[in-house]
Amino acid sequence: MDMDVATLARAQSQNRVLIGAGLMVLPGLFGRAWVGSAALDDRASVLARSLGARDLALGVAGLVALRDGDRRWASRAFAAQAFADGVDLVAIVAGRRVPLGSRLVGGVMAGGSAAVAAAYARRLAAGEA
Repeated sequence: MDMDVATLARAQSQNRVLIGAGLMVLPGLFGRAWVGSAALDDRASVLARSLGARDLALGVAGLVALRDGDRRWASRAFAAQAFADGVDLVAIVAGRRVPLGSRLVGGVMAGGSAAVAAAYARRLAAGEA
């Protein structure tokens, strides 16, 4: 299957909306990918819901910008996604008390997401998308 970065970016925004909503509604279940069983802790639920709200907003911003066809706005929306995912990657990898499996899965997800969002933001800014 041959997918271009625009298709990946749209799918990523849709996925971000779903994961964001999941983190807000079921933080223990959706948070396990990031921190393992510690996601079941009430204190972790607060952070998972906050992360979920952030991802929901970033995903909706990307989808609205794509729908409206505003390259400048879309470029900024995807740059914001790339920044957030880059921070996530650093935090996940640095989380020494987080189970290795969670760091690997979360790190791959965050790194891949950051790369797609950054590539698409660059293409939009250059007028290539």
